[in-house]
Amino acid sequence: MTIDSCTKKEYLMKNRAGFGIIENINNEEYLNIVVQNVRAIATKNIRANIPLPSVNGILNNCRGIINYPGEIDTSFASFRVTGAKEELVHCESDTPAVRVTIQGQIVIRSITANECCPPTYIAIPVQVVDEELTHFYSTKDGQPVTDLKNELAYIDGSCMTVQLNCSIYKDTSSACPRYMARIRGNIVDKLWKRDTMWIEGIRPYPANALTFCDSFESDCAAAFTSEPDCGCEG
Repeated sequence: MTIDSCTKKEYLMKNRAGFGIIENINNEEYLNIVVQNVRAIATKNIRANIPLPSVNGILNNCRGIINYPGEIDTSFASFRVTGAKEELVHCESDTPAVRVTIQGQIVIRSITANECCPPTYIAIPVQVVDEELTHFYSTKDGQPVTDLKNELAYIDGSCMTVQLNCSIYKDTSSACPRYMARIRGNIVDKLWKRDTMWIEGIRPYPANALTFCDSFESDCAAAFTSEPDCGCEG
């Protein structure tokens, strides 16, 4: 597929209807903005195998039972983040670190023998990451940060990118066989300093347009349509 190259202004004008642009766009101009300028990055690979509770005693009751109908569908699994936190630790020592914790839910699916019954989705809360990060790399030259204590004293905050995938498998290698969740991926922690800088950009909306911002405090819950009663239990 060939994509036509165009300037930023041409791109915005081409998509002005979808982007809600109602006036002509001026040429690029210099803008002075305050941004979270990332100074250092740490990456941590995540490889976790988490045992899941038994479902209806299908496997040996080694770690509790969830009373839902059906067999676990190992072809389906997902992981969603419900909470993430970063904090500075050991600041009084010569080996400070950024402690990262991530809570989430492993979502699995059980399928009943009755084809009329819809599958049951089970959300299992877990803490999948609890790590202290000490090896950061400078975004300026890609070299390791040799004085992390001073860097942590200089920066204003941090943010984190979470890239985690989940799959389900059945482990029968021990005397207590059970279903396991395999979590794979990485996290990227970014230390930033609030800086002011000049950039060259385009204003797609007029100067007298009002912009309001808000923060979302909770996840958006999916809406489910009701299914006809087919005689299923639960």
